[in-house]
Amino acid sequence: MAALDPRQLPVRLDLAPAESGLGFALRALRANGIAFEQGMRWLDLERHRPLDHQTVLRIAWALNVDASLLGPRLVMQDSSRPGWVQYAGMRFRRQVATNRLYAKVCPQCLRRHGVTKLSWQLRAAVGCAEHGYSLIWMCPQCGESIGWNRPDVDICRCGRHFGGERAAPLEPEVQAWLSWLEGSMTNTLPPPSPALPAAMLHLSVDGAFRIIEALGLCEVPGSSVRSALSRCKTPRGLGAVVQRGLQRLSAIEADAGVAMRLSGVANQSALAQIAADAAAEEDRALAWWLIQSMRSGIDPGSTRAGSRPRGQLPLFIA
Repeated sequence: MAALDPRQLPVRLDLAPAESGLGFALRALRANGIAFEQGMRWLDLERHRPLDHQTVLRIAWALNVDASLLGPRLVMQDSSRPGWVQYAGMRFRRQVATNRLYAKVCPQCLRRHGVTKLSWQLRAAVGCAEHGYSLIWMCPQCGESIGWNRPDVDICRCGRHFGGERAAPLEPEVQAWLSWLEGSMTNTLPPPSPALPAAMLHLSVDGAFRIIEALGLCEVPGSSVRSALSRCKTPRGLGAVVQRGLQRLSAIEADAGVAMRLSGVANQSALAQIAADAAAEEDRALAWWLIQSMRSGIDPGSTRAGSRPRGQLPLFIA
């Protein structure tokens, strides 16, 4: 296309199962001979801002795709709650589902499927559930961070295909977490895994990740939250946080007294934020229970979900 007029792309592509909206835009523009950055200007799409409904309709028409299928795959405004966005039909805090992150990928998935996955845009996605390795955020060939402005979904800005040696396999807890995450995003949840806390059956994706991150962020008592956050900016670093958080929540489920012993490492400010403003009532109730247990040293015995026997974590199980 010599001129980018406000018209539909002539070559029409279909959305792939579990494909991200940004990834589809990259594929559709590439199929029509348009560079991604040039296409973003043509679509007037600012990636750092959540989209409103009218913008999604306009972009879907230009990309020649059904807006009802594309919209849930883009980070959209949640007009009812400041600081929240809608993604994949779910509610997330803006920092959990964001367009501003680097474009994490699994090279094996790109070679096999040729699409970027919906879940990769979440901070919670630290690895690939299918292949069992961390996602990469830097090109193994040129060493630069992976961006959306690239020749194709499986080609870096340097012009070479993503590849290189595989990273170390993911830990069992992280692998189970990713399988749960992928299943939650696509409504294909796997059977409950013994590697995951039982609470996962009842939490939203946003709430589960934020609670696990709050529990696993700091490795030892007295650690600076800011320093801990700076160490987990990569998928591998955040994967270590997820593993610790899952192990600690499982330990609390087995013995409620563990919560008090973790009060020195848990990010209680983050838990308080969830208790004050959560995606789901179950997220709020669990965060509230954890805070009370850490402050008092005893099992509160009840939450907003109702009374439970003393000594047991209230997991909202009838």
